[in-house]
Amino acid sequence: LAADLTADEIRDQIVGRDIFWWENDGWHAGALYLLPDGKAEVSVETPDSARDSGRWTMKGNEICTNWKSVRGGEMKCYSIQRGKGRGQFITSGGNIFVVHEVGV
Repeated sequence: LAADLTADEIRDQIVGRDIFWWENDGWHAGALYLLPDGKAEVSVETPDSARDSGRWTMKGNEICTNWKSVRGGEMKCYSIQRGKGRGQFITSGGNIFVVHEVGV
């Protein structure tokens, strides 16, 4: 089994980067951006288009997000592991993140 990323690894490899995400079952997909100052932006592209903003924070080695309207404002925390592909990560919540490098 792959090890969970540490808080420092999450900050270094995910925060401040453009992330394309989808649920493991493929039903929802969109984009995510976690700004270094703790602000966050999310979009859902499928099945219905929606956008939201909120905050993110670290709780130990888990990343926690709190959105204004998604999940009714409830904060959820997830551990993250590296995926098999380059720039791919898997959350304990069942989402797959693919980080897009600048210029790619």
